[in-house]
Amino acid sequence: MPQHKFKFKLNAIDRLILGNFLGPFAVTFLLSLFLFLMQFLWKYIDELVGKGIETGVMFQLIFYSLADLVPMALPLTVMVASLMTFGNLSESFELVAMKANGISLMRILRPALWVMIALVGLNFLFLNIVIPRANLEAKAMLMDLRKKKPAFNISPGEFYQAIEGYSIRIGAKEKDNETVRDVLIYEFKNDESKRLNVLRAEWGQMKLSSDQSELSFTLYNGVRYDEMTNQKDYRSTFPFNAMHFKKQQMTIDLSSLDVELTDRKAMSRDYRLLNVRQLSADLDTNIMRRTEIVQEHEQYMSRYMHIPGLYPMQEFDTTLQRSKPIVPALTDTNILNNYREKDREVIMAAAITHARGIKGTVDGLQTNMEYKKETARPYQIELHKKFSLSLIVLLLFLIAAPLGAIIKKGGIGLPLVISVLLFVLFYAVNLTGEKMGKEGLVPVWLGMWLSSLFLLPIGLFITYQANKDHSWSSIQMPWRKRRKTQGS
Repeated sequence: MPQHKFKFKLNAIDRLILGNFLGPFAVTFLLSLFLFLMQFLWKYIDELVGKGIETGVMFQLIFYSLADLVPMALPLTVMVASLMTFGNLSESFELVAMKANGISLMRILRPALWVMIALVGLNFLFLNIVIPRANLEAKAMLMDLRKKKPAFNISPGEFYQAIEGYSIRIGAKEKDNETVRDVLIYEFKNDESKRLNVLRAEWGQMKLSSDQSELSFTLYNGVRYDEMTNQKDYRSTFPFNAMHFKKQQMTIDLSSLDVELTDRKAMSRDYRLLNVRQLSADLDTNIMRRTEIVQEHEQYMSRYMHIPGLYPMQEFDTTLQRSKPIVPALTDTNILNNYREKDREVIMAAAITHARGIKGTVDGLQTNMEYKKETARPYQIELHKKFSLSLIVLLLFLIAAPLGAIIKKGGIGLPLVISVLLFVLFYAVNLTGEKMGKEGLVPVWLGMWLSSLFLLPIGLFITYQANKDHSWSSIQMPWRKRRKTQGS
């Protein structure tokens, strides 16, 4: 039997569309990433400056952080590239020429649409695999760098308090970065004595050891004050020893500035760092736990509803030296009337106590269930987010590409303005839906898909208008006529 080989062949239209689309897409994507990266660096700049971070470590942190910025950059990139590409083709009448030859708009969009479908799959893999791992490393590195030993650079006139148990101030520093003037050092003892020692010197030499584990001072012409906290009358007289010196050596241990690497395994259970399989497993566990709680409470309530000793009432028989039940004849529909008057208060008190116990148990069950639901919502949000953010690029393409054909404006100006407006609209609706889902105002799935449900009718309307070859002015015509009618 002859074997048929599948051949993927691009015709002239496909090459034209892809050639015009991929270039703006790549450039816009890089620019968008750069803008979001600047926002990230601006946010964490105060935590990273002045810590002597190596260039390689800084670039590694930026590389890991870029992964989390990709889902934010893609929607803006898709809109700008689509509007620019099809706006240029429409403005240069190339779309008109293709439509005049019987080629439909959907056929023209097809090559770029296939790229978007592939991008949906890649975006999902990125959100599900790459981003959790990159975020784990980025967050761990940020925590490590926040605790990292600062580059030892004491500014003149300021107290340096990063070293545990010490506060150091220098009046001036020479150009060699080692000779210091007017040195003041407070030493706090955290032992039982809790004493404070003060050292002051006219000048000195300050050096770090080769492994930066110790700071050595060689001080000249100074005085050292040591509190005498072991004296009985210390609280009333506050005695101290004063020792003048011509030269004194002082070594300060910098081990308190050392950093222990953050445990990646402990951080990996954060819901933001889980993939779809792990999120689903945790949600299943949460549902199972809620079911177990309900079953446990049902068993407890079945035992609690029986009130031993309340009915029938107990009476102590002095002749038999034991209690015996009193079973009244239920002659009155009011149960209490069937008991003796002296027993009614006891019965009422027991009933009230019992009812309060049941109410407390039910309230506890409800609180526990609400807590379990609240803890599950972030996992549900993250699960839906991986799918909604993947598909949104396709939906935004189906809005931006036909819109570019309608407005017939290429370049970067108008497409960029429209793209930013659409992106802000999408971002605002998406954040609102996520917040509403997190607070339980709407189901989580509705909150996470709210932006897609909001933009879908807009996309269908614009695609329909573009497929009918309607211009921007013709779309505005009904509103213009209505305004003129209202004005007349």
